[in-house]
Amino acid sequence: MIGKSTIVWICLATMASGILYHTSYRVQEQAERLSSINRQIVAEQEAIQVLKAEWAYLNDPIRMERLVAGHTVLQPVKLEQMVTLDAIPEKLPADALVAEAAPPAGKATPAPKSPAPAPTPKTPEGPMLLAKYGARR
Repeated sequence: MIGKSTIVWICLATMASGILYHTSYRVQEQAERLSSINRQIVAEQEAIQVLKAEWAYLNDPIRMERLVAGHTVLQPVKLEQMVTLDAIPEKLPADALVAEAAPPAGKATPAPKSPAPAPTPKTPEGPMLLAKYGARR
């Protein structure tokens, strides 16, 4: 007959092998998870490098200059376009604005005046811009 101590040792050995198996299985899972995370990190680093390269290309001053020249008609401000503060007309007094806005009582409202023609810019490209875009305000 098998002794009690032999049965206890067999049970302890079985429990130890079960714990060892469970621990080794968890270690393998953690190793797979670690390798998966490392692959994701490498993929993200590659994506960051691609984005940095795209950012450098998109912010290239030569490219930006070419785009601005091709899509806008803006030019640097010339000295002839500058005026002094005295050349700008002053505002009308507030009571004159109210008198213009409200017609006298009992009279029919006059037809609205046609707007004054837009002043022609003094720059050579001014008529070309007005013809292309119209006088917008």
